[in-house]
Amino acid sequence: MVVETAAGRGAFVCGYHANQSPLAPEKYLTGAEWAWGNVYTDFVKKAQAGEKLGNFVRGGLKDGFVKMSPLGPGVSAEARTKFDATLADMMKGSFSVFKGPIKDNKGGDAVTAGQALAEDAIELESMAYLVEGVVGSTS
Repeated sequence: MVVETAAGRGAFVCGYHANQSPLAPEKYLTGAEWAWGNVYTDFVKKAQAGEKLGNFVRGGLKDGFVKMSPLGPGVSAEARTKFDATLADMMKGSFSVFKGPIKDNKGGDAVTAGQALAEDAIELESMAYLVEGVVGSTS
């Protein structure tokens, strides 16, 4: 509903969890999709081998836990080139999603200067803040 509503109002959109491009064919940029088949296949293989299954499993693009939705028609050739380069860096593990300094909207440090957090950084599990410039609160 969010993707369709935003696109209907003329906004470009990104999806999450699954490929939502059919919901906004002209306004869809891309999205992050869970690749559950990879995760569950690994679980089954470990169980069949008698290995212990972890109760907290993390992974990102390079681990095959996440994949990107196709790029939509609103993504320029220049942006596609940058997207491909960033995706390649992420697949090598050399890209940090969050690089400090990043301030929260109350003036505190969300990510300190010089700190870099990768897509699977455990610190992101407790993000209870909004970034500088965003009005509102998380509680």
